[in-house]
Amino acid sequence: ISTYIYQGTVMGQGDPGTNEGLENRVLNTYNDIPVPIEQSTYEMLREAGIDPALSQHVAHLFIRDPLVIFDGAVEEIDDDVQTEHWESIQSTNWQSVRWKPPPPRNSPNDPHIGWRTEFRSMEIQLTDFENAAFTAFTVLLTRVIIAFDLNLYIPLSRVDSNMQRAHSRNAAAKGKFFFRRHLAPLEEGDDGYGVKYSSMFSRAANEGTPNKSDNLPSESSTDGISKQRRTAPFAPGSNEENSYEEMTMSEIMCGKGDYFPGLITLVHAYLDYINCDTITRERLNTYLDFIEKRSTGELVTTATWMRNYVRSHPAYKGDSVVTDEIAYDLVRMCTDIGLGNVHVPELLGDIKIAPVTAEGAYEIRLDSKRAQNERVLQLLQRYKTRSSNSVKK
Repeated sequence: ISTYIYQGTVMGQGDPGTNEGLENRVLNTYNDIPVPIEQSTYEMLREAGIDPALSQHVAHLFIRDPLVIFDGAVEEIDDDVQTEHWESIQSTNWQSVRWKPPPPRNSPNDPHIGWRTEFRSMEIQLTDFENAAFTAFTVLLTRVIIAFDLNLYIPLSRVDSNMQRAHSRNAAAKGKFFFRRHLAPLEEGDDGYGVKYSSMFSRAANEGTPNKSDNLPSESSTDGISKQRRTAPFAPGSNEENSYEEMTMSEIMCGKGDYFPGLITLVHAYLDYINCDTITRERLNTYLDFIEKRSTGELVTTATWMRNYVRSHPAYKGDSVVTDEIAYDLVRMCTDIGLGNVHVPELLGDIKIAPVTAEGAYEIRLDSKRAQNERVLQLLQRYKTRSSNSVKK
């Protein structure tokens, strides 16, 4: 669990051998909407020493029966060593983000897979380019959050509100969404939300000039990480009311003021941080520029394009009825865009999708006929030479 909501394991005044004192181990401020839970599951988890927030999350999953069960995987499953029953519940509850515990290891030599957070909010796009752009951006954003120690938490009530707002027409270009205003630990103020506060990012926006304050934390002499940044991740339990605000999608992606740099800016900074190679960076820049144009409204979203296509179709009568003819033509157009047969500038800008055809497809059979020794040696020698050249460079 992120250290932004984890408060340590300090025991209370009760018996150290009990669970007393663990009630506030995890900050539960963000769970601000009532959710139904399976009470017996919650009580069992609490008795086993699981904190209230995680117990509530799991108990909420168990309010429903699994959607799918498999023959031979019901009574035959040993819950002490297998997790199939748990996964049947977990995998059929769909959220935009899914928390995934480690799968069991069958032997000490099996790879260790840790706790994971799965992003599930992206919808499939019309072209491979768009899918690659949003997928690459999402993966890079996860690395940014970890490497730069960022806090993106907002209350769940605001997450639900954002989902409702996202359904509005042209929400990507015109709508506003709740988003955390200070992603990095603050450098001034008692808990960061008073009159006097300043984001760590504001110094970068002000040409690197430090904020003139007696409370400015000194930088570590070992690795350049400030004392405030080291201590701030541990949630103080303070009021989160002013920690987020409404932003447009353009502001979320490109930045707002000197305190919020924007997600795309942070991704660019991360690519500099890891010394991304030139070829990869050029491709990623194309993806990030495309996403920026979508966020600013310079390029329309797929939903807006589809709406405009239907409204401009000769058979559409302005009565909200999408006839078979309109639906057929829309699907055909979507297919042609995805295959690169049609270029739509308002959707993709100057990105041209190379036509996808069956010509030249890889149709060579995976032959299992035994190769001659001489041929094997020739193939190995080719790659040995390539490897040697690479080492010399």
